[in-house]
Amino acid sequence: MLLTAVIGLTVIGSALAATLSDQDKQFLTTYEKIHAALAADDLAAAKSAASGLGDDGQAIVQANSLKEARSGFEKLSARAETMVAGQSGYHAFHCPMLNKDWVQTSTKVANPYGGKAMVACGEMRK
Repeated sequence: MLLTAVIGLTVIGSALAATLSDQDKQFLTTYEKIHAALAADDLAAAKSAASGLGDDGQAIVQANSLKEARSGFEKLSARAETMVAGQSGYHAFHCPMLNKDWVQTSTKVANPYGGKAMVACGEMRK
């Protein structure tokens, strides 16, 4: 009886995770490119990738520094976290030193807010 209830709740929980639309998948693919560029301190690549997001990427496209681009990325991260909740293949990370959150597909930490100087600062959230 308990096993049946657990299996039932697991199935219901899986069904509640919204299926990503093609637009969501495109956003997340572009988000991942921006993430990788910022983790590598590559402002030009981050701006180039962000141009694919239209108005949503304008804060990064118009950034004059990595600091400004990372500020724009923070807003994208909040959207990404909401979008991937319950999805497999995406991992939410938190950097306690900078108190910043982001999403990535790899389980190896790649901190987009700290760049090369702090690329390994962060922990996967459960």
